[in-house]
Amino acid sequence: MILGSKAFFVFLPVVLIGYHLLAGRTRKYAFLLVASWVFYAFAAWYYLSVLLALTVIDYLVAHRIEASDDDRVRKRWLVLSVVSNLGLLAAFKYLPFAYDTGVSVAHWFGHPAADRAWQILLPLGISFHTFQGISYTVDVYRRQIRAVRSFLDYALFVAFFPQLAAGPIVRAVEFLPQMVAPPRVTAQQITDGTYLFLFGLFKKLFVADQLDQLFVSPVFANPEAFDAATHRWAVIAWAVQIYCDFSGYTDIAIGTAKWFGFELPPNFRLPYLATSIADFWRRWHLSFSTWLRDYVYFPMGGSRGSVARTYFNLIVLFVLCGLWHGAEWRWVAYGAYNGLLMGLHRTFDRTAAAIPWAVRLRSTLGWKLFAWTATMFILLGGLVLIRMADWPGGLLVLRSLVGIGHDPVAATGAAFAPWVWGAPLAVPVLIALGLVEHVGAAARSVRLEVPEPVKAVAAASCAVLVVVLGPGAGKAFIYIQF
Repeated sequence: MILGSKAFFVFLPVVLIGYHLLAGRTRKYAFLLVASWVFYAFAAWYYLSVLLALTVIDYLVAHRIEASDDDRVRKRWLVLSVVSNLGLLAAFKYLPFAYDTGVSVAHWFGHPAADRAWQILLPLGISFHTFQGISYTVDVYRRQIRAVRSFLDYALFVAFFPQLAAGPIVRAVEFLPQMVAPPRVTAQQITDGTYLFLFGLFKKLFVADQLDQLFVSPVFANPEAFDAATHRWAVIAWAVQIYCDFSGYTDIAIGTAKWFGFELPPNFRLPYLATSIADFWRRWHLSFSTWLRDYVYFPMGGSRGSVARTYFNLIVLFVLCGLWHGAEWRWVAYGAYNGLLMGLHRTFDRTAAAIPWAVRLRSTLGWKLFAWTATMFILLGGLVLIRMADWPGGLLVLRSLVGIGHDPVAATGAAFAPWVWGAPLAVPVLIALGLVEHVGAAARSVRLEVPEPVKAVAAASCAVLVVVLGPGAGKAFIYIQF
């Protein structure tokens, strides 16, 4: 089951009605927990045991950590939690990658090795709920929060279905205080949730899925058949697609959570307005970026050591970021690419900050436009790495992006196919979506004379029509595979 699918639109009303009809904290949370487990099991019921095992381990470990005053004992329990979470993540996500890499190395040195004949299905949202579990036990270890007394509360924190599959990554300090008593749903939450739900559906169904089907997938599947200009538009369309797909899921998740009275953290802050690579990562996938900063980068030493150590930490951090997204060498390359860019930006930023005329120049509109253009260019280059079907095809698209021409005879007709002309529309669509997001909070705060429940019912009816009649319904969200 995926958010926005027809099955989800049967599941969601049943859960909402059942949750709000039940009285009492325990009954409400128990019902919502079982519903979340059903949601998880819908993808592959036998992997529910993975979620349950990690939930039990982290719940018990947190209590052991809190009960001990011996730092060595507390650290051993913390290691058990981290190893359990990362061990299962590695087994499901990285074992095939390690095996395939070993086979390739063996072939390189002339040794026979059998190609992998087995496949491991990745459990739904394992990269997200393992990170939530790790953040919880680490926070208990740091004595930033108390261990949760109720197993029901902790299990619901881990399995809460709106954000279970693809985030945002929710920390215990953000979610558990909301569970002290079942939160009352306000009229404003109903309105805001409906707006976000519909907006997320629009971005997913009418923008992301259509760009993928009509333009992005055909071009990246066979780049040799298209000219350089088409390659460039395909890269831009891919940038719009991945943003609308992922932020669309986030909007749906946050909106759905509001209907239960819970608030999830935002995950995007207009990332394509970034004027540097560092600025981009402060705007994109916020819950993951801050998680890496607080639980990986800072413990590694962050920027507190030497310049060389700081750059080493940045590269390692972003290589891990790439590996988290996908167990493939192209994702490793993407992570290293961003790590190197972050190091270069840090050098440039510190050097320019010491030069008075450079400080003045960087405050001008002209410089900001230049910085935005340069940032978008390097971001688009990185996005090619994660979308290419293979390395030769990806390098061909990158050559087109930097202006090293490609104009095969086969591309003559393809470049003028009718659907190609729809790709440039991705740019104004993205601008329009950005404007809507920017003014959305202010617009939603305006109270109209129409009663809030009436507006909510009307908007929910529109959502049903979008899914039933809209194109592309049923395609999986990109980040679910991570």
